Amino acid sequence: MSGSWVEAEKRLKETPTLLKTPAGYVQPSPWLAIANKNVELMHKFMCELGLSPSSRSRVTTSSPLGPKPWEFSGLEAEDDEFFS
Repeated sequence: MSGSWVEAEKRLKETPTLLKTPAGYVQPSPWLAIANKNVELMHKFMCELGLSPSSRSRVTTSSPLGPKPWEFSGLEAEDDEFFS
């Protein structure tokens, strides 16, 4: 997905944003539509993963993660028996 966005952005630098059709009509470059669609998809993924400030607060977990690594679990007293 982001690879096509990079390619579309490269092509947009090489070609004009507006193109003239053989019939004489002016239309946006197809690369512009590809780039815009991929930016929309990346934005949706960022929101789903909690990578934006507004979506970060909505991310929750389904189960408790348990004690954090820096919290004591109470097993340290038992570990002392093995190391003394």
